[in-house]
Amino acid sequence: MIYSAISTISQVINDYIRNRFATVEDKVVVSNLVNPDGSVAVTEPDKIILSLINLQQETVSQRGKGGTNRPVNLNIFILFSASFEAENYLEGLRYLSGVISFFQSNKILNHSNTPDMDSEIDKLSFEIVNQDLQNLSHLWGTVGSKYMPSILYKVRMITFNESFTNDLNAPFTGFGTN
Repeated sequence: MIYSAISTISQVINDYIRNRFATVEDKVVVSNLVNPDGSVAVTEPDKIILSLINLQQETVSQRGKGGTNRPVNLNIFILFSASFEAENYLEGLRYLSGVISFFQSNKILNHSNTPDMDSEIDKLSFEIVNQDLQNLSHLWGTVGSKYMPSILYKVRMITFNESFTNDLNAPFTGFGTN
């Protein structure tokens, strides 16, 4: 579900940016900001990097019916960062503004406005997460990257339910012994 949500978000933003700015290339890439070894993850210049920053369980009522597993509802936090070379800094701000404009006019993605969205996802709603300078500093320090112009969104809600998890290949039966 997380994969489907992030893939859908990336696709619709790229479609919007291609149309709005008359470009043929995908400007949004899904990636970490840095690799586990500390090196820069995206080496292509002039991209908007979409990164999954956090998962959080939604605390709305989650009662299961008659002994069934309760669904797990997650909010995801995604960061859009403008990774543009110095001479293209203003262009990066223009594309980041395009991301903000998209979500300003499309606060909810559902099957009506996003027909290719995974059928297991009902809808995704977006809200900006405001960061003061201290929290912003902590975020970038935790990510392990130098600051880039960015915006953080909280995306509600991805539901993992029993029917989805039962469709997975085989149930986990434990670790084998050697």
